[in-house]
Amino acid sequence: MPSLQELPSLDLLQTFEAVARHLSFTNAARELHITQSAVSHQIRALESHLGIPLFLRQNRRVLLSPEGQVLFPAVVSAFQGLGEALEQIQESPEEQALIVAVGPQFGANWMAHRIGSFQRQHPEVTLHLHISHQEPNFTRERVDLGVYWGRGQWQNLHHERLMHLEYTPVCSPDLLRPEHPVRTPEDLRHYPLLHGYGYEDWKRWLEQAGYPKLRYRRGSVINDFNVILHSAIDGHGVALCGLEMIQDHLDAGRLTRLFDYTFLSDGAYYLVCPPETLERPLARLFRDWLIAEVASTETSSSISSN
Repeated sequence: MPSLQELPSLDLLQTFEAVARHLSFTNAARELHITQSAVSHQIRALESHLGIPLFLRQNRRVLLSPEGQVLFPAVVSAFQGLGEALEQIQESPEEQALIVAVGPQFGANWMAHRIGSFQRQHPEVTLHLHISHQEPNFTRERVDLGVYWGRGQWQNLHHERLMHLEYTPVCSPDLLRPEHPVRTPEDLRHYPLLHGYGYEDWKRWLEQAGYPKLRYRRGSVINDFNVILHSAIDGHGVALCGLEMIQDHLDAGRLTRLFDYTFLSDGAYYLVCPPETLERPLARLFRDWLIAEVASTETSSSISSN
């Protein structure tokens, strides 16, 4: 791990975050109130410091490189954590604040699209979303509630299941070629596959779809769902994704579903907290909203699939 002296400056990382979020040097410059040439200079300086390219320039488009896709959520999380810490030490004791910790997949692909509903219903509540791969330590960290993946294994903590995920193959419409239409799983041989952590999910899906002998140990293995998702959206391969995490991308046409076959995840997302937390009205308010939002999402998904 590099020392603090070896880390890039906050200014360079802030510029990287803005460009990565907008996928545009022009829009990042406008947001940061600096010139586009200054943005380009700072990105080159950051890439030189790290010794790796962070962006790909293709046909006047700006895309994150594989390394940039890994760095982006980490930078967002770091800035968010810093901002939350500053807010916490500055906020008044009377402020109605709630701190909710969520994983990157759930935070970026489910919560981010729905949190506005809670804020519209309860504008008096200051909600801090803490994005982290690590589950919170409720005794050492200032966290009220957590939403994490598991199988109900938390001891001495209140936990209630929110949702399983229903996995199915998806890809960018731009990936598909007319000369190789995808009608059955056998047709996937013409396209690269994207794997998360290992090959078991594709093996399981093919077995359930009735094609257990198809070759699936090929393509890229990526141990971060958000990177897999962006790789699929950018047209780099076919990914197995939980429908509940990608519905907005399907609705917008950024991704297309290839088959009806699905399999249900063994694990699920759970709401986790110390039992006494739900005695607080504010925590109970958020818990009730979250349960209702999950239920409405499941109802909408059921209607759209019929």
